[in-house]
Amino acid sequence: MPLTKVRHAGLDSSGGQFFGIGGTVTEYSSNSIRYRVHSFTANGTHKLVFNGQGSIDFLIVGGGGGSAGAEGYSGSTGGGGAGGMVEGTSQTITAGSYAVVVGGGGSGTSSLTSPAESGGDSSFNSFIGKGGGGGTDYVGSDSERVGVAGGSGGGGSENNQTAGGTNQDTYSGTTGVTGFGNAGGNGGAYASGGSGGGGGAGGAGTAANGGVASGGAGRANNLRTGSNVTYAAGGRGVASGENGVAGSANTGDGAGGVSTGSGGNDTGANGGSGIVVIRYIL
Repeated sequence: MPLTKVRHAGLDSSGGQFFGIGGTVTEYSSNSIRYRVHSFTANGTHKLVFNGQGSIDFLIVGGGGGSAGAEGYSGSTGGGGAGGMVEGTSQTITAGSYAVVVGGGGSGTSSLTSPAESGGDSSFNSFIGKGGGGGTDYVGSDSERVGVAGGSGGGGSENNQTAGGTNQDTYSGTTGVTGFGNAGGNGGAYASGGSGGGGGAGGAGTAANGGVASGGAGRANNLRTGSNVTYAAGGRGVASGENGVAGSANTGDGAGGVSTGSGGNDTGANGGSGIVVIRYIL
């Protein structure tokens, strides 16, 4: 993503120094431009206050979806979908106090009759990164077997279960703001084994083909430090007795699916929590 260029860098609308208060504050230089960054990493609602009007860039990532427990003696569950990701560049912000919400990662479950928890939404200034859809198992009613929709959808489980779709707004009508999310991958048949990967911000999850199904690719962003970090990758689908892998904190990554052939790997993993980052030129 190109670095922001502002005509009156570091000045608010009155000609004074533009700044914000809130979150964890860091600074760095890139291409001879000095940036200040406000990062919000703890789950819950926070406050960011601006002293005047200025131009900002922002990153919003929802929490990733968790994965579900597998059937007691034979089964594979879909990977959790990644949290939706929203990037904004050269956005005008006015003086005042703004709520910043960081969504938590969805909890995994050992239940065989309900989907894993979806991730929580993250938001800033009316823009929302939707939480990723939780993974499911082949149990319950038809509606319970379908992968859960989210910022990116959860992967489908065995036996040929459909993955969840994306409900992430792309913000196509807002200049300089783009939302990213994708569907998960469908589950495979019992004969072939395996579950589908959850969707990611950079691509859809892979359908099962008898083994590991890749989660959707994440998306790189450099706002926080000036160096690219990949966020919002979908959890992978698995086969042949594998435990779920949790998503890392503040990535919005979905949890990996679970597979069991003997009843020993029946507990899902948690999705990664989200993050909100706001940057401006000093």
